[in-house]
Amino acid sequence: MELAFQIIIGVINTIVLIITAVIVWKYTKEAQRSNKIQERPILNLYLRENKKYLAGVQQVVDVEYLLRLRNVGKGPAYNIKFFTITASDCIYYPYINEPNPILENNGDEKTVNLWIQVGTNGTEIFDTGHGFQLFMSRLFPTNADVKDHENLKRTAGIFLITYSGVNDKKYNSIFRIYPRIWSVPKIYDLVVEFISNIEGDCDIADAHRICETIETQKLFK
Repeated sequence: MELAFQIIIGVINTIVLIITAVIVWKYTKEAQRSNKIQERPILNLYLRENKKYLAGVQQVVDVEYLLRLRNVGKGPAYNIKFFTITASDCIYYPYINEPNPILENNGDEKTVNLWIQVGTNGTEIFDTGHGFQLFMSRLFPTNADVKDHENLKRTAGIFLITYSGVNDKKYNSIFRIYPRIWSVPKIYDLVVEFISNIEGDCDIADAHRICETIETQKLFK
């Protein structure tokens, strides 16, 4: 009887130890997850309007369009780099005009500039007003075949952004920009759409494949 009692006690102690170990493991994993979130930068891409008014009156005479990158994560973003975007016969190089582009945590925001290569040797100055309209018209030409519209909207204007966290891990944010109505690819019907945030390696071919699978937003359902 005493032996049976000791066996039962031993089994109970073993179960308690197992339960305790599971609880400690879960708390450890949650703590690691919390630390990971605390260290991770999260970048968002915005299209901002900068309206210019006639002196002395509230009349808008011009509108600049600025791409802005904002870090809404808990950790700073280091070594921010952009992949190029091909539009017509031009290659657009997005960049932040600083020697060491960093976005601090909790809302730091900076302008994304565009350097343009035209053909093999030419360059073009990017104007934040008409230049952005030209950029869109090159990505989404009005003479494009109708059956190509959806595919172009899914994949033509992909912004792939790579950056590092304080933990030395690499992250990637994927956004795409497109007009919801093709016949009028103007600023007012544009969508800057978040696609994915990926930890680890990602290249433009990966981003292209992901964007191909995601349907674009429609202005009218």
